[in-house]
Amino acid sequence: MEITVEEFSDLLDNKYIIVEAFREHSKASEKYIDVTFVQKDGYSWKGSIPYFYRRTGLFIETANDLVDYLNEIYPHFTKTEIKKFQAAEKKRWNDEMSGKKTTKGFFDNLLDLDWKSVKYDLPNNPNWARRIQDIKEFGYTLATDTRRQVNGKYETDTHILLVPLPKGGVTGYEVMSPAFKAKAIAVMESINVYECSKANKHGLLPDHKFPEIRWDEETRAENPDKMPEKEIKEKFQLVDNQRNQQKREVCRKCFQTGKRGTLYGINFFYEGNENWPNDIPKIGKNAEKGCVGCGWYDIQKWRESLNQFIEENK
Repeated sequence: MEITVEEFSDLLDNKYIIVEAFREHSKASEKYIDVTFVQKDGYSWKGSIPYFYRRTGLFIETANDLVDYLNEIYPHFTKTEIKKFQAAEKKRWNDEMSGKKTTKGFFDNLLDLDWKSVKYDLPNNPNWARRIQDIKEFGYTLATDTRRQVNGKYETDTHILLVPLPKGGVTGYEVMSPAFKAKAIAVMESINVYECSKANKHGLLPDHKFPEIRWDEETRAENPDKMPEKEIKEKFQLVDNQRNQQKREVCRKCFQTGKRGTLYGINFFYEGNENWPNDIPKIGKNAEKGCVGCGWYDIQKWRESLNQFIEENK
């Protein structure tokens, strides 16, 4: 969205919404507009509104659409609506989430709707990012500022803000039991598909061919221990943790740029080309069609297709 704050404010034409900046959190594939919502009774809320936020399937790419979105959500930021949000979510976490004590500590801290420094304000936890991700997966909208100044200190820190928008659907990682993982490794014969070898069997992971960054709440599914072998082979491939992380980064870059990744630096796709298809959605089950043909999506099929191409073009 190539537009200045001044140009966008003119387009917005709403004196009750004050725009301060556009920001991007590239690691999380999130984009924000920093705003102040001023109500006619004088009450105001100041914070960051995500407009590119895959957890709730929000992908706004034009200034006009963002104008419409800000006007649509504006009524949620009155003093009355914010108090309703806080009361309802406090009750929800006390009634339904009391068993999630660690994550609840983070949520309770965020519920006053102020920016929270990870270092100074949130509970001391080495795995704080997992707790924040849990809250996102429960359907809440969180904003992140990785370089916000800490109150009263001459330093910056990552800050998290709970945005009082209606809770969306629950998303998250698929469930994979130790028994299922062992079965999947056995079904795929302990072959590291990246290396095309059984030499390094230790640390193999059943990797989802369809990357998590493109899932929505409809995509998540259980992985029962009795999953048929055919289905396991359709959904998973075996890689080590290093390649799993590498694929995650390649898929994230593809999600952000619309340019599909290459395997071993070889610009070959067994379907399509390096560009994400224009007629395929970015997120949800139908997005998987856009992954087909990429080497990272199905390494073995990519390898077989490349060998066939070489043989036919000798």
